[in-house]
Amino acid sequence: AVVSTQSTGGIVQLAMYLISVSTEIRIFDLASFSGYKYVHMILCVIMAIFLGSMGYYIAFIYSSAAIVYFLICTLRYIILPEASGADRIAHGSKRRNNLLLLIAFIQPLLMFWLTYHVTYGPEPEVIKGKKL
Repeated sequence: AVVSTQSTGGIVQLAMYLISVSTEIRIFDLASFSGYKYVHMILCVIMAIFLGSMGYYIAFIYSSAAIVYFLICTLRYIILPEASGADRIAHGSKRRNNLLLLIAFIQPLLMFWLTYHVTYGPEPEVIKGKKL
């Protein structure tokens, strides 16, 4: 979990350097924002345990939408500094907007990658005629 969070923060930090975007966001902020996905992953796994694959997909869709909305609303004030104030629409550079969307939309992809085995994994082995 820690490695995934740090690598996500490092990838975003590298992307910010490569596209020459300078913001006030630090690596610890990125690590904390990328750590929110673990709460949603736990919710998805619990739903998969109790409701099967359909519960997993419903929880995953809801959690993905919630985390993307949260990250876009929160990070736009850090990445797009001109979005603060009464202006509800952020008019930033294209690179900054793309960075914001990258950070927000990579989280559901990582959530799915880390939890897809819950529904796509092998079937439980049969021991003496009973499933585990």
